Amino acid sequence: MFRSQSKSPRSRYYARYFVHYLKKNYPVLLLGALFVVGVLLGTLLLRGAEQETLDLLYRLMGGFMENRKDNSLYENFLSAAGSSLLFLGILFLCGFCAIAQPLIVLAPLIRGMGFGFTTASLFARYGMSALGFVGVLVLPGTLISTVAILLCCRQSLRLSGTFLASVRPNRRRESEPYSLSNYLLSFAFGALICLAGAFLEAVLYFLFANSLILG
Repeated sequence: MFRSQSKSPRSRYYARYFVHYLKKNYPVLLLGALFVVGVLLGTLLLRGAEQETLDLLYRLMGGFMENRKDNSLYENFLSAAGSSLLFLGILFLCGFCAIAQPLIVLAPLIRGMGFGFTTASLFARYGMSALGFVGVLVLPGTLISTVAILLCCRQSLRLSGTFLASVRPNRRRESEPYSLSNYLLSFAFGALICLAGAFLEAVLYFLFANSLILG
């Protein structure tokens, strides 16, 4: 009896903390949900593609994988970092546009579609033998860079919303305007996360690409 009473305040505390966490981080959670939706859409698009399109994708993917196996650690690092930093660069510029919110929201969706399309094409071509390749070489770096993109999406939305509020008439201004220095620091931190994910991916390719054979 006493044990159940002692647990009740603790459970209420965890419930309040969970609700507080959801309220505080719901933009990132929603953006993450868009990434998951993009993965599903990319998979469904592959299923609906014609055979000629699939054959072309298989040739392109096969050539890309073979090239990455032959590349140096530095070349693979640049290849992995390029796409993620491109997303961050677009999001950074969108933050300074008052009407860029739809484009910002599309970023995780497009990122998810690319990941879903790539992994689904590998599984469609190589079956379960692609599991180790995707799990070791593709997934870790993608997840790390996606976290950075989601965090930067939130910052881009906040700055864009600040500009939108400043140009709309009869709109009550925020008591604490969004800090541009925080915006720059957030994107610098996001870039470091992307570079870390690219370095991890390059190292994994260097160590395991020749042992994880697709076929």
